Amino acid sequence: MNTTTSSTSSILIVEPNQDIRNTIQAGFEKQGFDVWSVNKSSEALRVLKHLQPDGIVASMELDDTTGIELCRNLRNADNNWVPFILLTEQQNELEAVVGLELGADDYMVKPVRTKELVARMKSTIRRGTIYTKQLKVDKSTFASVVIQNGNLTLDPSQYALYKDSEWVEVTRKEYELLLVFMTNQDKAFTRSQLLAKWNTQDREMDERIIDVFVSRIRQKIEPNNRNPLYIKTVRNVGYMMRAVSIKDFIHVR
Repeated sequence: MNTTTSSTSSILIVEPNQDIRNTIQAGFEKQGFDVWSVNKSSEALRVLKHLQPDGIVASMELDDTTGIELCRNLRNADNNWVPFILLTEQQNELEAVVGLELGADDYMVKPVRTKELVARMKSTIRRGTIYTKQLKVDKSTFASVVIQNGNLTLDPSQYALYKDSEWVEVTRKEYELLLVFMTNQDKAFTRSQLLAKWNTQDREMDERIIDVFVSRIRQKIEPNNRNPLYIKTVRNVGYMMRAVSIKDFIHVR
């Protein structure tokens, strides 16, 4: 594990290949980051018990598990939402998309372009900071900041979704997409617009990933998934979240 001095942000690199690890570390250090580097998930978890990096870069294939599993452990077990970028081989790109579904913020295909990786991490950290500043509030103002639609409540102070007052588990990406919809009710978005809102405009990501996430969100929020009440498909455009009133439930329950 190595560190630099006098920086404002820190990164944990989890990569089994020493050459790749050293290259990535050098790229972040050049930009003024403190860097901790390990080659196993178990070592990463030990580091995270004592340190709080501003971001994590993890290879999909690790010596003792996978980057996806590491991400899942952090999100589910520890409720740790530190910015997380997966590194994957070209043939495993589909698995990286699964990683996004499970809570990763971004992914890159190897061989990694270090400057782009650093830029993406900076963007991801910046986005998280903006969310924190805009949405984290004192609990005494809880009632004034929750976003409601029908029987759904989005609580930005806790990054949480409730349905009929019951907590619903969502990943960070699902939450961010829901935030776009909930704060823009009755407004249609194209898939490319939703990708941009997702802060993925730096990459030529397949727009169909939006369809995957909309489908997952519908499974969690819709009274009738075959006839969605909330997130409607807008033909030749994309998607829109309807502003729903309680009386709308009479016809769907």
